[in-house]
Amino acid sequence: MKKVVLTLAALSVLAGTAAAQNADDAFEKFKRQQELDKQAFADQRAEEYARFKAAYYGAFEQFVRLYQQYLKDDEAVMDLMASDDGIEVRPEMLAVQPKVVTTVADQKQILAESMRNIRHLKPEDLIPVLSDKQDTVERMQEAAGILEEIVKDMATVAVEENDGPVNVTTEVVLEPYDPEYFSKLPSLEEISGNEASGASETEASAAGTSVGTSSAIASESSAGLSSSVPSGKPTEYVRISSPFGTRVHPITRKKHTHKGIDLAAPKMTPIYATADGEVTFSERNGGYGNFVKINHRNGYKTAYAHMHRIAVKKGADVHKGDLIGYVGTTGSSTGNHLHYEVYYQDKLVDPATTL
Repeated sequence: MKKVVLTLAALSVLAGTAAAQNADDAFEKFKRQQELDKQAFADQRAEEYARFKAAYYGAFEQFVRLYQQYLKDDEAVMDLMASDDGIEVRPEMLAVQPKVVTTVADQKQILAESMRNIRHLKPEDLIPVLSDKQDTVERMQEAAGILEEIVKDMATVAVEENDGPVNVTTEVVLEPYDPEYFSKLPSLEEISGNEASGASETEASAAGTSVGTSSAIASESSAGLSSSVPSGKPTEYVRISSPFGTRVHPITRKKHTHKGIDLAAPKMTPIYATADGEVTFSERNGGYGNFVKINHRNGYKTAYAHMHRIAVKKGADVHKGDLIGYVGTTGSSTGNHLHYEVYYQDKLVDPATTL
């Protein structure tokens, strides 16, 4: 009997030992599986990070290339507008100089500095401003998505269609003054929803500018030069969607001097010459899209950009109020509007003072 009891006790010990061993094996297996899952997750995250980083870096290279082209287009238009087109202005034809905001030389210095900055810009320089998320994978994903959207907008080329003109009878409203710049780039949701006509609201140097005829224009009227001095509205617009002055560009998200004003209006709204003159440029012009320059032969020149269609040819004589084109969104543009510039020789004038 004693032998049987000992045998049962031994079996019990062996069973307990086996159970403990099985428990240890199960725990070790669990630990190994946990380690495998953890490593698989880390590998997946690393793969996602590498994929988003590659997408971001690819978009960054395109951004730099397109942004450099944007700056070159800007410089080329300033040179075009500052040139006299071979038209000699006799002293008796020279209009009284208006209030000048800035000069082409000053703006070209700013462009040169922007060129230097973009050449030294690194992909890592942009990422921190995109998100305050701590997860680097999520931040890289957001950075890639936003920059890809920006590049897509920068590379978009509007296609002309055979549309008819439209009538606009809306009330003119000046956009409110907004001194705040973007503190960071917008979210993907904000970008995808930002398809309204014209550019985004920006810092407006024209906040205190009156919309009406300047005193210089009034004095020139008595001298018989009023018809050749830019005045009045070049198009019936809904609002001034981006005034003259420093702003954050709605596409590049970089700070620039806006050398004209944006007049938001429906597609195919007629555009008219604001003074008598000669059309000295009438064709596609880089990021400015379909572009017309009129030399008013008295020191003044006006520019009309992003047209859907041009209605005049180079060399044509036009009179104040003549049709020269239709509102569109060709070139670097976020919506239908007319970008309107006024130059006096090689100096920039705030167009809002001439409306």
